[in-house]
Amino acid sequence: MKKLSLKPYLFILFFAPLLLAGCDGLLGSKSNETTDEIFEEGRIDPTQPRTDGYVPLTPFWDGFDQPTDVFVGYDEFVYVTDANGVHLLDRADLSPRRTIELEGAVSVTQDRLLNVYVSARYDTVINSVDPNETWNLPAVFKFRNLNGTDGPEPTFLDTLIHPFADASRSSTTAQLSRLDKDSPTNEELVELTGLTTLADNTLYVTRRGPSNNLTSIAAPDNTVLVYVPIMKNGVQTPQMRNVARIRSLNPVNPSLLSAVGPTAITSFISPPQQDVFPETRSFLIAQGDQNTNITFRVLQVNAVETTDGLVYRPNSAFLDRDTTRTDGFIYEENKFSYPADIAIAGDQTSYIFVVDRNQNRLYQFQPNGNEGIIPPRGSTERDKNLIVSFGEEGSGPRQFSSPSGVAYFDEIVYVADTGNNRIARFKLSTDLIE
Repeated sequence: MKKLSLKPYLFILFFAPLLLAGCDGLLGSKSNETTDEIFEEGRIDPTQPRTDGYVPLTPFWDGFDQPTDVFVGYDEFVYVTDANGVHLLDRADLSPRRTIELEGAVSVTQDRLLNVYVSARYDTVINSVDPNETWNLPAVFKFRNLNGTDGPEPTFLDTLIHPFADASRSSTTAQLSRLDKDSPTNEELVELTGLTTLADNTLYVTRRGPSNNLTSIAAPDNTVLVYVPIMKNGVQTPQMRNVARIRSLNPVNPSLLSAVGPTAITSFISPPQQDVFPETRSFLIAQGDQNTNITFRVLQVNAVETTDGLVYRPNSAFLDRDTTRTDGFIYEENKFSYPADIAIAGDQTSYIFVVDRNQNRLYQFQPNGNEGIIPPRGSTERDKNLIVSFGEEGSGPRQFSSPSGVAYFDEIVYVADTGNNRIARFKLSTDLIE
């Protein structure tokens, strides 16, 4: 397997798309009669008790270097970010089929045109500051044909580099104002932590950092940025531009409508590919700031069309708790410690999954925010949801070490188990029954 290294130097205001070379050839089929059973269903670990809940599918995928995110795309390939970059995996294979080397890769997603976005870091030389100084800035890379279905080599389409891709910093002076390595608000301290796309291929990006002055003209670091394709002669181009930030999210004061140290974001537009996608611009966001007391760290934010335009409102319905139906809730005070990632099931279940890095736990919720699943036939507890969330620190089949990513596809949950250098896979025991 060949690896691609993307470590070019950037000169300000000159971002030329590059062709990436040296990749593997076209990828093989994602499934056949043999691999369907082994890799889509998986082997059930015989040492684990067969109880109602999630059971591990072995073998887990290992060989990664601190994986930070996992995403199953509309093309049904699996994308993983780790310390080496972004990896493409076939669900019917145990090793990466393609790797693009990117420093500090932390998040990956795909739009409906099968373009792949990766949040990572970018080494940059800015002549107007110091031609001999290298800056390490957060960026989102956009690729086409990473899955190899349109040819042997992927194409690099665009780079969204902070702070130059922030519309609130339109002047050169604003863009360069925090490029000071001795400053506590140096732009190198900013992180682009999460990515998700909408039905029209709009890209949401969560950003966090040290500068969150509410009176500043520039957008606070803690925010959600909205990117859309640049139009030229009425046609979408591959390049993206920042058109807005979601201003209603408070960057410093936790509430039901805030973004205090955001770690992840997911829309309700989830794979698999289907004919109709919801047009909603609503999303779920996770807050990870460890220096702030945050009661509700995972929030649903509803986008509502009004006569005054699109507005974002808190989903207060999650506060409604019926303890006769379940013992756990997504809006339970201090439920999470460090929610590192969120995923929504794209099938009829619409389950919400959260991995908590500090608790070493995978949580599962109903779309109404209630924790657990409807009890299966024959369960002794028929009137209350069955809690299937699980996890503790360790390296066993149902243990994690600082998990940082979660994805769902075809009834299988994928977890980027960072400290154990693996992608763990699980399936509800009730889903194993035909």
